Amino acid sequence: MMSKPVLTVELKALQNRASEATQFLKSKLEGKMKTRGTQLQIEGAKTKEVKLLLHKFLHHQGLNHYRVLSQSGVLEVTPPEKHDLHPLEREGSPPTAAQTTPYYFPQAPVLTPERQKKAKPKHKHE
Repeated sequence: MMSKPVLTVELKALQNRASEATQFLKSKLEGKMKTRGTQLQIEGAKTKEVKLLLHKFLHHQGLNHYRVLSQSGVLEVTPPEKHDLHPLEREGSPPTAAQTTPYYFPQAPVLTPERQKKAKPKHKHE
């Protein structure tokens, strides 16, 4: 008699939601499940099915940027990669309500777009 393959799900990245994820999977899957720390071991489950269910769980929790990676019998939930976004540096201040909605403020001056100054050509050699 051959034993069913065991699929390991690593939920370390979910921290406090790992138990919720475990409950969710238990409600959707049949088969023996064991929990060891942040790992959940499911007997006889299809990797694709568990991966889909994990994506569903993450979506319901609003964790859309989390990923589920699959490597040889181990599914791992990984948090979104941290990208250092450089804030866009803008000059000036945002326009006033009167400038953006002149039809509500007929007495206000009309906002005209600033013209870009054309670059003067460099010296021409004669």
